[in-house]
Amino acid sequence: MPSKPSVRELMQLIDNSDEKYFVAELETGYVSLSSKRQYFKGYSFFSSKMAVNELHYMPPDFRTKHLLEMTIVTEAVQNVVQAKKMNVAYLGNSLPHVHWNIIPRFGNDPMPHDAIWSIDRGLIESVTLSDDELLAIKSTLRAELERMVGRYGIGISFECAA
Repeated sequence: MPSKPSVRELMQLIDNSDEKYFVAELETGYVSLSSKRQYFKGYSFFSSKMAVNELHYMPPDFRTKHLLEMTIVTEAVQNVVQAKKMNVAYLGNSLPHVHWNIIPRFGNDPMPHDAIWSIDRGLIESVTLSDDELLAIKSTLRAELERMVGRYGIGISFECAA
């Protein structure tokens, strides 16, 4: 089994971003905002704490909780940005570590009925939000996650652990 990367290492590997965009730590994973895919406002990641490259390598209890937490993160992002539809992708081709792309869709992108991978990557990365805008999303998302995990008794932390 591969060694467990830190949350900071995961954020760097997944999105080349730093802890400024760390949102929260749940029991099975870390939530972070994408620093460069904000064409889809609220684009986030949920990365597993367990260093495996496939869901089926996770112990069943951990996997069940991880999938629940992923759906909570998805719902929280949707609530915060008021997306029309949410896309969730678990790929792992470029980084062999279970992590989810949480992608809000608003219906006004060039191909609202297609996967985002059909859209020119240059266009996707052409929209940047200011740090103030990203930090406002982060703050609102933290509050929404805290509200939602409380219903399920899931632990949450806002400290970016080493």
